[in-house]
Amino acid sequence: MRLITRINLLPNISVIRSSIIRKRSNDAKNKEEEVKEVKKNIIIEKYGAITTLNIDRQKLRNSLDIPTLQELGVALDAFDKDTESKVLVMNGEGGSFCSGFDIDEIGDKGYNALKDAASRLLRRPLCDKPTIAAVSGYAVAEGFELALACDLRIIEDTAVLGCLGRRFGVPQGLFGARRLTSLIGLSRALDLLMTGRLISGTEAHQAGLACKLTTTGTALGESVKLAKSLVKFPQNALIMDKLAAVNSQLNPNSEESMRDEAVFTSLLGNAIEDIKEGVKKFQGGIGKHGKFYKLTEVPLKDWELEETLEEVKVTIEEKKKNGKS
Repeated sequence: MRLITRINLLPNISVIRSSIIRKRSNDAKNKEEEVKEVKKNIIIEKYGAITTLNIDRQKLRNSLDIPTLQELGVALDAFDKDTESKVLVMNGEGGSFCSGFDIDEIGDKGYNALKDAASRLLRRPLCDKPTIAAVSGYAVAEGFELALACDLRIIEDTAVLGCLGRRFGVPQGLFGARRLTSLIGLSRALDLLMTGRLISGTEAHQAGLACKLTTTGTALGESVKLAKSLVKFPQNALIMDKLAAVNSQLNPNSEESMRDEAVFTSLLGNAIEDIKEGVKKFQGGIGKHGKFYKLTEVPLKDWELEETLEEVKVTIEEKKKNGKS
């Protein structure tokens, strides 16, 4: 009887053991699947001495949340330390460069949390070595500032650029105002900064923001071509001249610049409440899609409608003069 009992127990033990092995195997597979599911939002690729940094949050037009900003900072530092990489090309996957801070995350965690995560982007210049922005689709709000932080910009003619945070009360928190002014002059910079109006890639090129204007879908390729031309030069003199130019414009060591920083810091505290209201508007569907006239629920006033009709009338008359129907 004892022998029979033992024989009957053996299959049960083997079943238990096999089930344990299966469970361990399944756990290992689940862990592997979890690792695979952890997706990086910054993709780095290297082509000889050229490094491409690609923002990959395509469903959100490559907006920047805290993890993405942290990845971005790490990637920039890694490029700085990489002795083999000479030029960085920054690109946005899926047809848009970058749409700025993730406004839903601003609502959840506050503007200062994202600004702190973006502290690496405050460096002037962004990197000592040359950087190029391949601008396609939307480069707005902090995405516009990110493009301005690069040394050179190749912009597609259909790209859309501008200070989109204006409608939501979000300031240029990454030295975008200084960079923009140094690039295109005070008058043009104030126009874009104060009105928040969006401009096309063509207008950006005319203003002096682009070193080259290109067609839709070619910004990255043209940027890599430019990078190839830069890596051929002796790098020490190139970097020295670049740093001298950038420092002369963006790092003036004066009491006035220190006073401006103090004023900015004091204003930022007051702007936080405006940002909160702006986030609520955005989440409620007001002001999306680049439309300023839907910032509030108040309908357009008579004088605004008259101005719009007058603009249309002028356009029609101009077309008639030019012999166009």
